[in-house]
Amino acid sequence: MERLGRVTSIALIYIGTVVGAGFASGQETWFFFSRFQEKGLWGILISLVLLGVLGAKAMEWGRRKGVQSYPDFLTALVGPFYGKFCDLVMTIFLFILTGVMLAGSGAVTVELGWGRALGCWLTVILTVLVLSRRLSGLKGVNLLIVPLLFLTGLVLNLYGKHVLPPEGPPFASPGSWMVSAFQYSAYNLVMSLPVLVNLYQLEPEPSVLRWGGWTGGFALGVLALLLHLVLRRYNFSTIDLPLLFLTQKWSRWWRYLYSFVLWGELFTTLVAHAYGLSSRFKLVSSKAGLVKLSGLLALAVLVSRIGFARLITRFYPLFGLVSLTILLPLALRPLPSVRKEEEIYRKKGIFDRREVDME
Repeated sequence: MERLGRVTSIALIYIGTVVGAGFASGQETWFFFSRFQEKGLWGILISLVLLGVLGAKAMEWGRRKGVQSYPDFLTALVGPFYGKFCDLVMTIFLFILTGVMLAGSGAVTVELGWGRALGCWLTVILTVLVLSRRLSGLKGVNLLIVPLLFLTGLVLNLYGKHVLPPEGPPFASPGSWMVSAFQYSAYNLVMSLPVLVNLYQLEPEPSVLRWGGWTGGFALGVLALLLHLVLRRYNFSTIDLPLLFLTQKWSRWWRYLYSFVLWGELFTTLVAHAYGLSSRFKLVSSKAGLVKLSGLLALAVLVSRIGFARLITRFYPLFGLVSLTILLPLALRPLPSVRKEEEIYRKKGIFDRREVDME
């Protein structure tokens, strides 16, 4: 039972890192899967396998190499030259997405009538507080939010007949559903690397990391399927928040519950991205580091006016193509040897070598 709880914690962190404003709002699921109608289901299945298998492999790679930040992982995976380029792209994208998550937080509080600035700055303060506890903070914040998102998906399917469809003709989707599925998997997995490759510091046992990765990937697929079954029926090409639009005529309690879930997913993803930035620049190691992190988040507030749906539909696919050049080496390259792994852990003293899984 205790072991199951550890696997669940890893899976929840993985899910919370991948799921953000785009996913929780329905925009991401619709653009990458549901606009292709029935073929989108096959895209979800591909993503389920890729996120599960390669997510678990990234965790184990980070554990065996004893990486301290994602640039260490990138250098080991694709070499120092291309690793520096990928590091630059990821750092820029992490910063932009941090601003987008803050923008979404402000938009949620606007919907509730509380003002944009309150949402942005309150979220900044909470992010710094959570990251002061490092990875343990990530675990705690996902224990509540991720189950609520699954509940949202179930409610939408149970009461799907009572949603308000958008006006307009059916959408003729350009592009390939398979390319879209690979783009989605690639950029989500790559953007999760700052957290995934460091999870061995929270959970050193290889089999727990492996099962946590597989479980997280499977759960992400199930969640995407729940949303897809509702979103595939309509054209959301001009709507920022599809799920909120579909349920705008529902009761007030639903509006508040969904707003909380949406903000929670914004928050968990923001915390994951801010953790990636802080580990990249080694910020969360002292009180001075937390001050620097606060300054970085304050700068991200300035970016928080980036268009939400426009970013997802234009910039995400571009980053997905770049991410494929990281996904392929991760899929094809073998894991570092166990013998080298033992040397790393003995030198770093992360945990006793008897705990290393030799399978």
